[in-house]
Amino acid sequence: MSSIVTLTTDFEEREPYAASAKGVLYSRCPGVQIIDLTHYIPRENVPEGALFIAGAIPYFPKGTIHLVAVASEGRPIVVSLGGQRVVCSDNGVVTMLAERFPIEEAHVISNPDLLPHVDGQTYFGRDVFAPVAVLLASGAPLQEVGEAIDDVSQLDLPRPEKEDKSTVSGRVIHVNRFGTLVTNIHQSFLEGLKVMSVEVGTFNVGGLSKTYADVEHGYPLALYGSAGYLEIAYHGDSAEARLGLGVGIIVKIAVESA
Repeated sequence: MSSIVTLTTDFEEREPYAASAKGVLYSRCPGVQIIDLTHYIPRENVPEGALFIAGAIPYFPKGTIHLVAVASEGRPIVVSLGGQRVVCSDNGVVTMLAERFPIEEAHVISNPDLLPHVDGQTYFGRDVFAPVAVLLASGAPLQEVGEAIDDVSQLDLPRPEKEDKSTVSGRVIHVNRFGTLVTNIHQSFLEGLKVMSVEVGTFNVGGLSKTYADVEHGYPLALYGSAGYLEIAYHGDSAEARLGLGVGIIVKIAVESA
């Protein structure tokens, strides 16, 4: 039985949506520990939400329940993977997480007792996801939320490729608030390979660094970010501004066997 429930939403906090979801959790599950991961995913930006939870969820203890309310398109589901349970819309938000941790079990939320019975607009984070999180936190099995499903929606994101034995290619999929270019190439994808050089667009960044301190202030570098994805950055500056590059740019990595 888990007493930890995390919240990841696109609600922001100027409106009562996140607060009301917490109210449901505290009212129905006394003693629950609620952890706000973020409420600032850009509105209905599912890829951004997918990247965020892929970088955050793996670090929580097994059995943690994650309420992810980013866009409401898609049926409400619960997904079990990596020892975690994610309550979300079936809109692809678990795509990047599922690339690292295969889905163990998935259920559509169809139990009538868990669905709202009132007229008017439904706020899924408060009216559906929070009650489901309460049920799971009480120790109920996934079967109680609804029937099992075999198909979970996946985002059509670019995937890294091993073009040949000496070249790996990927793309920039996100620019963070520091202007760092985040790629879709996870460290695990390069397992067993030594990175010789990284090229973003036509700009050669050089080899792989371990920390920003490996290069002088104002110089570029490539390194693995905190979520394990390869990033192109500038020490003390914005890679986006300095290079004039952004989402969608091709990244090439020269590799050899480690």
